[in-house]
Amino acid sequence: MKLSRSLNLYDSISLMFSSMVGPGVFITTGYILSQTPNPNLVLLCWILGGLLAVAGAMSYAKSASIFPFAGGDYVYLKEAYSPIVAFSSGWLALSVNFSASISLSAIAFSKTLFSLLDPSWDVYFFEAKFLGITFSIGSAQLLGMSAILFFTIVNFFGIAIASRIQNLFTTLKILGLALFVILGFTFGNYNLDHFTSFPLLPKEPKEWGFLLAGVIPVTFSYLGWNMITYVAEEVKKPEKNIYKAVLISCTLVTLLYVLINFLYLSSAPSSVLTGDEKIGVTAAGFLFGKEVTYLVTAFICWVFMGGISAYIIGGSRIYFAMARDGYFFPSMSKLHPKYESPYMSLAFQCGYACLFSLVKEIESLLYLITCSTLLLATITAYTPIIFEKRNFITTFKIPGYPYSTYLYIASNIVIIAVLVWSKPAEALWGIGFTLLSVPMYFYFKSAKRISASPLPPPVFDPLPADRQISSLLPENEPVPLAGGERR
Repeated sequence: MKLSRSLNLYDSISLMFSSMVGPGVFITTGYILSQTPNPNLVLLCWILGGLLAVAGAMSYAKSASIFPFAGGDYVYLKEAYSPIVAFSSGWLALSVNFSASISLSAIAFSKTLFSLLDPSWDVYFFEAKFLGITFSIGSAQLLGMSAILFFTIVNFFGIAIASRIQNLFTTLKILGLALFVILGFTFGNYNLDHFTSFPLLPKEPKEWGFLLAGVIPVTFSYLGWNMITYVAEEVKKPEKNIYKAVLISCTLVTLLYVLINFLYLSSAPSSVLTGDEKIGVTAAGFLFGKEVTYLVTAFICWVFMGGISAYIIGGSRIYFAMARDGYFFPSMSKLHPKYESPYMSLAFQCGYACLFSLVKEIESLLYLITCSTLLLATITAYTPIIFEKRNFITTFKIPGYPYSTYLYIASNIVIIAVLVWSKPAEALWGIGFTLLSVPMYFYFKSAKRISASPLPPPVFDPLPADRQISSLLPENEPVPLAGGERR
């Protein structure tokens, strides 16, 4: 069975936008101020993060235009490198990236809702520390798990109804954030003096270190820029709509993030905002008065719920793609006969994401996700260069290519090094999940679960025989080629 192409350009932008605009914009600036109290450098972190997101997203989109299949990185890495590298990408998405992002959004939603209703409801019944990370069971975890289950059930009834609900979340999110920016600059009590007492750019080596450290949580806040590649098999006219969705959504989110954080940082002195994990609510109180904090808190809860929904849509397609190729449990490749949803993948993802909800600190999840995601993104960003060397032709053009891609890869390597130095526990958890992919790959390979059924053909014309280069994959491995055939 194949997934149907039912997502138009607006659906794709909606999914991308909602995936990118999640918990990060409302919580991470407080963490960045803990690294550097200079609001000018903090704002520069958000600008740099946006540029890196655009560079990475355009590289992914180029590969997606060649192989418009469900699974994103998994598909590109399989063709560009080998099945074990592709499996590592799917494994990281399964074991950390999407599952932990779902959990982070769910826990952030719970804690924000409790702050709106009654902060005393946010209690813990049990907690313990293991390998540098604290795990707990509390009211926030239970409510977060309930939210994950709810949106999993919604997705069970198919991508059509899930995308309509996602469009609703995204439309109101766009309107709400735009209204926040407009009212903030029109009626808000922002004060430019909070910027003028600090230098505009780093002047000392340690300040450059602070800048790099600040980019780490910003990188998390932009995660989701590759969401469209995971549902590429369900996008109408993927050769046109994928890159349009990437460019439009990334540009809008970068502009929005910079404006929102300018208002945050100009609302109060840095000393007041430093370390505040609810900086969105705090800044709104300074900008508009305490009486509007309830409305802003309710809106942030809405944004978090939209993030849960979007991550569930994208993540489940990765497990589906892995199982269809035989590198995950075969039942995960099943589609519902009526709703055409990957219902077994959705169920598995729901249970696994609930386990990640037991991590107590949102900040720990943030850094763990960032480390594992950057490891994957660094090698995936190079895939369009490999495909170009193998003469896969596409009309898709990346501005500044290939220098923009090389710059993105180099930046990721530096950020990972800083993350390992500054947050070793979270970084080692991310690296550990990556290394665990090796024995898991050989387990599924030895179980002879490799699928023999070909992937559906791409939507563009196949390459001439004299332009096709032999695959880099081992002999007899299933390979999606540009002509939709297997070697």
